[in-house]
Amino acid sequence: MGNQSSSTAASRGHPGDLTSLRNDLTWPLQYHSTHSENIEIVSEKRVARRFESFCKGICFSSRPVAINEKVFVKFKETSTSWSGVLRFGFTSVDPATVRSSDLPRYACPDLTNKPGHWAKALSERYAVTGNLLVFSVSRSGEVSYSLNGEDKGFFFGGVNVNEPLWALFDVYGNTVAVELVNPETQPLNNLSSLMCPTPTQTCSLSPQLPVVGDLPSHLANALTITPPDYVSSGLTRYHLNINFSPMPLHRLCGKNVKLSPDRTIGIRSREDFCNGYVFTDRPLSCGEKIVLQILGLDDTFDGGLGFGFTSCDPDTIQQEALPDDSDLLLDRMEYWVVNKDVCRNAEVGDELGFTLTVEGEVKYSRNNHRVCTLMHVDRTLPLWAFFDIYGSIQKVKLLGVVPAVTHRTNQRAHSTSFLEGSITVALPPRQTPVPALQSGTMIHPAPLLRSTSVPTPPRHPPMEKSPSQGPSQIQEGMEERSPMADNADNECTVCYERAVNSVLYTCGHMCMCYECAILVQREKDALCPICRQKIKDVIKTYRT
Repeated sequence: MGNQSSSTAASRGHPGDLTSLRNDLTWPLQYHSTHSENIEIVSEKRVARRFESFCKGICFSSRPVAINEKVFVKFKETSTSWSGVLRFGFTSVDPATVRSSDLPRYACPDLTNKPGHWAKALSERYAVTGNLLVFSVSRSGEVSYSLNGEDKGFFFGGVNVNEPLWALFDVYGNTVAVELVNPETQPLNNLSSLMCPTPTQTCSLSPQLPVVGDLPSHLANALTITPPDYVSSGLTRYHLNINFSPMPLHRLCGKNVKLSPDRTIGIRSREDFCNGYVFTDRPLSCGEKIVLQILGLDDTFDGGLGFGFTSCDPDTIQQEALPDDSDLLLDRMEYWVVNKDVCRNAEVGDELGFTLTVEGEVKYSRNNHRVCTLMHVDRTLPLWAFFDIYGSIQKVKLLGVVPAVTHRTNQRAHSTSFLEGSITVALPPRQTPVPALQSGTMIHPAPLLRSTSVPTPPRHPPMEKSPSQGPSQIQEGMEERSPMADNADNECTVCYERAVNSVLYTCGHMCMCYECAILVQREKDALCPICRQKIKDVIKTYRT
């Protein structure tokens, strides 16, 4: 791969052709002798096992990986004692030139911040003992992966394929041991069984959703679930008495999205699952609420709607600059806050409400039932709302905006029954002593790659039965879960003992108790463990 003479390379075919390299490469793939101090390589160099702590688990493949060569990794052993899972990718730095003692604690971001290293964390729900992960890099530098034979598609890009590439692994957190397996002995029948149901199985997808307006004809082939009649007729179900002010979508959208002529409907193309961005046409004012209706679903993809705010005027953004992974928006110079999987288990007809309060809280509700705090933002900036029509969410409609209530007394009377369990924010005293952690308390790692804010779990507000709601609809609202059920216990992601009661300034993430947040802030160049922005201050929150 780049070390052969031109005549030798020509005689053996293109270096990216895997079949032309099989006679020269050790088969199957093994682990390199260079690895972090907490890793042991066993079972004929096919298993990498972390025997201590949660980090310092970096290891490499024993040889370069060819372009389009599939790397098969089996989760041999997992744990539930930590947070975070396997990070994987590629490196153009020969592991033989690296001393094990020089390897950092983490692959992300310690290695990936250096030239020649590309890696990303796998979603925690996929790190299950026995699962088979397969990944490869294309000639364009894009890394894709599959799990148990089910193609997950694009993972990340930007890999320099002009140099030899070694597979890079970080056996991190709840991932304890991973095995490099022989691809020739791994039957991948899962995908075919999913795509070809048996006679006893029925397809959950119904005929396509009627297209509203004069949309392009090729969008009529979108694979969506048939909506209820009230959705097809353009009516709302959960905001019947609301007079919406018009709020069109901005002309800027992701490369895989088309907008209706009135710019109220966004449809992601059937062949793609990401880069489905749509923006509001103007910044959202404090007190305003925007409502998004789900018009279509595509069950062939996984994942839910993405939502966030940005101070970047969409007029200044080129469509080509929008990444496939919304996490990468946080690397831009402007102010961006992103929350993935807001409504993961959506149904056609769902109406999602997002309210920006005067305190900078973003309130989220589904079908006008329960309200929770989704994130905190800097309300001093002009903030455009945006959505990522991602995964199973395939078609959405922006119903409009509910104007802010101008009368203070009316607003308070309305919000007390609707936003019970709200949060009051106060700056902590400058000289407040910080209680020391108890002796023997183990500090757990916080996830580094998630961009979602940890919400405050809402209380159950009393709900009145409206004439349009039957008993089943009321029960549906009671079963509604927070969009961030991963942290339903509201635990600090550092000590895992105290409740989250602080906000990090300026990013607005809520992920630590006040005591741990102060300890983290006192470190040199302290960064938010979620979005990696610099921590300028810690604000203590008080529940009322």
